[in-house]
Amino acid sequence: MDDTKHVDHDYPLSEVPAGARKGLVSTSILLFGFTFFTATMFAGGKMGMGLDFKTLVYASIAGNLLLGLYAAALGFIACRSGLNSVLMGRFCFGETGSKLSDFLLGFTQIGWYAWGTATIALVLVKMLDLPQSWTIPLMILFGFGFSLTAFVGYKGLDLLSRVAVPAMLILLAISLWIATRDVGGLDGLLAITPKESMSWHLAITLVFGTFVSGATQATNWTRFARDGRTAVLSSLVGFFIGNGLMILVGAYGAMVYQEPDIIGVMVLQGLSVAAVVMLFLNIWKNDGVRSLLESSHPMI
Repeated sequence: MDDTKHVDHDYPLSEVPAGARKGLVSTSILLFGFTFFTATMFAGGKMGMGLDFKTLVYASIAGNLLLGLYAAALGFIACRSGLNSVLMGRFCFGETGSKLSDFLLGFTQIGWYAWGTATIALVLVKMLDLPQSWTIPLMILFGFGFSLTAFVGYKGLDLLSRVAVPAMLILLAISLWIATRDVGGLDGLLAITPKESMSWHLAITLVFGTFVSGATQATNWTRFARDGRTAVLSSLVGFFIGNGLMILVGAYGAMVYQEPDIIGVMVLQGLSVAAVVMLFLNIWKNDGVRSLLESSHPMI
């Protein structure tokens, strides 16, 4: 008997078969959850410190539309081929040439993974007033813990996203409502004058550049899409709507409270416990995705 039949693979070395393809809801939720990333909200916070509200909205729409179209184009190709980013890279650049792109893409995920595990450890030590000596052990604990989801693969990340995304949406909606109340509604928001300066071009570059690596490797999930339409629409849901929401949420809090860090904003709003929960879900989900990405890069 072939024991591999009893192992749930995500087809890392082959095309995703028709029987394993997913519909629009499943693919969209996973990609939507993938773009729910605190670093993106921090980028939005930097924009909120340097742009007025109208310019911020226009720059966010332009940057996220470019990002969404980029992800959608790659997603369509991945769906048609059924292959992950590593295997497609080998077709494009050859066995030797693909090693450079493989290294660069994998290395970016290691960097973000390290950022995520360090962030949650540092925040917990600070907010719970724990001894500083706990920082490194907590980093190690979360480093191993967040990778467990990746062992389950697509199904595990899909299930986690279905729980984490609605919970974070509710929390962000509450935070936005409090911020709107504190600033005095839309009139108060439009009256805010930015204390810093940021150009339109820099804002678009910041939006696109913050998550372009993730959009490039979203092919690892859009290859599971049932058809090209599903791959394109789910990519736009994730990278135009989802990433755009993260930018606007981060910017909104920064404009109202002059604080670019969304966690800091929630602490000011009296949502300290909720902020830690959101950060935990956010980083667990994204680091689970990144650990799965790293496992697909044989050079790393």
